[in-house]
Amino acid sequence: MGSPVIMLIKMLFNPDVSNKVILQMAWSQVKAIGIGRVVAALLGSATVTVSSFIRIPQIRKLLIRSEQDRISVAQALSLDGLGLETINYLIHVVFNSQHKVPFINYGESLLLGLQNAIIILLARFYRLKAAGEIGDLSNVQCKDKVCTIVRSKIINTLAIMIGATIFFTKIAPARLISTLQILNIPFSVIAKLPQIRQNCKLKTASHLSETVLTANVIGSLIRVYTSYTSYSTKAKKSKNTFNEKILVAGYSASLAMNATLFGQAIVYDKLPKKDTKTIQDDEKKEE
Repeated sequence: MGSPVIMLIKMLFNPDVSNKVILQMAWSQVKAIGIGRVVAALLGSATVTVSSFIRIPQIRKLLIRSEQDRISVAQALSLDGLGLETINYLIHVVFNSQHKVPFINYGESLLLGLQNAIIILLARFYRLKAAGEIGDLSNVQCKDKVCTIVRSKIINTLAIMIGATIFFTKIAPARLISTLQILNIPFSVIAKLPQIRQNCKLKTASHLSETVLTANVIGSLIRVYTSYTSYSTKAKKSKNTFNEKILVAGYSASLAMNATLFGQAIVYDKLPKKDTKTIQDDEKKEE
């Protein structure tokens, strides 16, 4: 695939070759590789690229506005769900790396996991501030701020993150990683349930970034397509498709959970809500 691409690039700068010829050659290469595989590769690359910054809107919710707003967002986030989701991302990255899967097929898991870690640490920080375990740092020197944070419980959270990374990447046997990747499917569902339950309790999802919720649904949908394309390609060649089946099932479960969170944002925060008087009037009409 590399040499035809290089040849096409060289032809772009050749004044003696018409654009029509270049397009015809490019199209013939696409058909030779397979349109589905080309689209899957492009979508996979786009997903990895976008994932490098897609959680920034959620991070911004913990960095901008007033401190009370940040605390409200931090308390509304489910740290249990975020923690389990981050571990799932880590296992997914290690599993794919061990099986020599191209980075564009799983790279967003690494990038999303890193951004999740930042969100967890920020949420933990503002929860500790709300509990009075971390005082006002606005007029404190940078060195003293660092010392205060290091002495707080945030360092415990950071130590757990580092320890988990070392264990899964350096210590855990490949068989354990494969088993956990299979369990990744129910874990990916369980990881979203605390946040879904929290949203139901608060009757709002405004603490979650709409951009992130939308991107999660689109990203999951793309990953279902790319993993299914990889599965169907191997199946046609009568190759072992066990790993691909796991990936398709995992991404499908993730899509269902992300769609649920997205639906909550619409139902709780977008659809018009009836006030108490309107509800009472409706009840009288029914009587």
